Amino acid sequence: MSAYDLELDETVGPDVAVSLSGELDLTNARELEERLCAAAPPGSLVVVDLNRVVFIDSAALHVLFKVARQVRPGSLVLVLEPDAPVARTLEIVGMRDAARISSREQLENAPSG
Repeated sequence: MSAYDLELDETVGPDVAVSLSGELDLTNARELEERLCAAAPPGSLVVVDLNRVVFIDSAALHVLFKVARQVRPGSLVLVLEPDAPVARTLEIVGMRDAARISSREQLENAPSG
């Protein structure tokens, strides 16, 4: 079984900030989906930091696409630096078409509201 860690930042008000690390694959994709969906109330902005994820397979990618479809358009933000271990994988599968991908700096400098 692959190890991953999900940290939920509960200090961001109505928005949800999640930090993931480790390996995301078939062995933990269902749990990942359950935890992300439980953490994200309808209508909230969901920010998921993937910079510490070292491996992601198609099952976990499917979870991210599914979550992107379930929240309102534009409300799933994946924080990902260009040199992150899974950045190229997300680029190849076209994740940018389903979710907003942003670096930490872009997110911090984005206008509020």
